[in-house]
Amino acid sequence: MRRAALRRTMPRPLAAFDLKAYQVLCKIDTQLRIAGDNLNQITKACNSAVALGEPVVVNTGLLESVQQLIRENGKAIKTIVANLAKSTVQ
Repeated sequence: MRRAALRRTMPRPLAAFDLKAYQVLCKIDTQLRIAGDNLNQITKACNSAVALGEPVVVNTGLLESVQQLIRENGKAIKTIVANLAKSTVQ
């Protein structure tokens, strides 16, 4: 066990960009969690309406803001991944 632990390579130190990327990803994670909560609320309201035989009413403003948030964060994540790939190439 000791031999296996000592043979492992040490992780590379984080570059300054990696730390900034981590901070941005933490903010994105928070925003996506909020978006997920909103989607759950929309889904619950739709399912309740269907179960009660009532017409399904969706807050389109909330749904559009969730979609916009997902699009924006998707672009940011792609940019971070591309930059990380460039910074780790040796």
